[in-house]
Amino acid sequence: MPIVLGEAVSTVKDIVSVLKKHGDAVRGTYRARYRYDPQSNNPYTTPLVERPESLKDNPPDVIYPWEQIFAAAAVCAGSDYPMLAAHGGIDLRSIEFVAEGVFDPRGEFDGFDGLEAPMDARHCFVSLHLAATVGSSAPRTDLERLHERAISHNMVLGALTGLPMTSELIVRQA
Repeated sequence: MPIVLGEAVSTVKDIVSVLKKHGDAVRGTYRARYRYDPQSNNPYTTPLVERPESLKDNPPDVIYPWEQIFAAAAVCAGSDYPMLAAHGGIDLRSIEFVAEGVFDPRGEFDGFDGLEAPMDARHCFVSLHLAATVGSSAPRTDLERLHERAISHNMVLGALTGLPMTSELIVRQA
């Protein structure tokens, strides 16, 4: 049972009550961090998921279905970098990939018991920002092509095309 701003909720009535009581305070940012380096033997490592303030009291060993989207985006897109770099002969010494998104659960409960969700919360996911920090000695142009390919052709990110999405590439020369 999720905990929203310190209150356990399990029914629509409970959830709507908390959402109405706290309003915009339920909106917050999720971050899923994926890390890889060549010494890793598994490119599909579990990402670290950071919850928004409104959901911080939930057990760390539980990943709710709506949180799995951030985790899947981070691991799937992040793990593409070493695979694509190896295929293209690009030196890649490390990657940290962060999928960061604004989440507002009011959209799912809009219309129940008089709750009116903000228009931009209609689908609960308001935005997604992707940040790739790569350690490499490769030319920036090669890394930009790698980044573009990883973002534009990823399976999970492709399923999220209706979501406003931005990305950035940060290069640490190694």
